[in-house]
Amino acid sequence: MPSTPPTSPALLSHDEALRELDRNRQRLMLLQNILESPHGVIFFSLDTAYRYTSFARAHAQTMKAIWGATIEIGTCMLEVIRDEADRQKAKANFDAALAGENLLKEEEYGDANLQRTFWENRYSPLYDDAGAIAGLTVFVTDITERRRAAENLAKAQHELSLSLENQLRQLRGIIPICSYCKKIRNDDQSWQQLEAYISAHSDALFSHGICPTCFDRQMALHDAE
Repeated sequence: MPSTPPTSPALLSHDEALRELDRNRQRLMLLQNILESPHGVIFFSLDTAYRYTSFARAHAQTMKAIWGATIEIGTCMLEVIRDEADRQKAKANFDAALAGENLLKEEEYGDANLQRTFWENRYSPLYDDAGAIAGLTVFVTDITERRRAAENLAKAQHELSLSLENQLRQLRGIIPICSYCKKIRNDDQSWQQLEAYISAHSDALFSHGICPTCFDRQMALHDAE
């Protein structure tokens, strides 16, 4: 009866390597799904030469929208940012993180001819196994709607303040009024009914009635006739 050949150690090592490769692939997929899952939060990482080492799909879409650029692993991010002021701003933040700082900033980026957006950016150094800084990570949140809502609110409050100030100024100071007919003298030296003057210089409107004293006086005049 023929004997069963022994299992090759090299074959076992190869199978283990394949299983380990599959486990690493699953871990990588899980990490990518974690990075892609938060709504409105975008992640990317760079090496010490500002080249992409990883990024979320949403970041690639954003770079296409605000810079018209297609990025890939190894692309230098500073070369994609075409606006000089934005590029210098980004480089200063990257250099601070590469020097070991953790930063939180609200910033505006993007090509003015495409799209300018506001971001809350968190910059952090990325360390290797030996404890040396090997790059940086950036988590960014799109706060464009929040910033524009705040700006619109501030603008509306400013316009309301100016309107109220203007109305108060119009009715402030000494108003020349006739002591008999109660007409008011305008800046052009013409005389205007009290009601018309106040309505023209404020949001007030008038409704007319008759007070008891005037009612009695008018009735007496009517009876005398």
